[in-house]
Amino acid sequence: MNGRVRFRQIARAALAADARLQAVTQLSAWSGNIAASELPVLAVVTPQERIQPETLDEFERSTLLQVVVKRLGDDDLEDVLDDDADAVETCVFLAMMAEGFRCLPEDLSITINSDGEQRVGTAVVNFRLTWHRSIEG
Repeated sequence: MNGRVRFRQIARAALAADARLQAVTQLSAWSGNIAASELPVLAVVTPQERIQPETLDEFERSTLLQVVVKRLGDDDLEDVLDDDADAVETCVFLAMMAEGFRCLPEDLSITINSDGEQRVGTAVVNFRLTWHRSIEG
């Protein structure tokens, strides 16, 4: 199985089992706007991977895994997203380590959009997974 597929599966299962995040609808990914009626949602994606050859048939891979949480909120929306990000970081890190993958949190960004009638916030938690793969797969 492709490493990126496996990483997404592990992260999605861990997030679905988390007490805080299990009620958040998981989407495979989205483009464009999400209707307010669909929030809160989260997605797990692997949008980028660096590849470094170690030998002619063995490569070190460094995969970016992102967890994006989007939700409605009030004045405390940033605080709620901080709690979401903490839960994401903990459960994904522990799940990956339990599966034997080196997974380190890389960064976090939180944005609040209050241009419309409702405040929508987004937290993006980035992880970097380092692993090895031979040319055969």
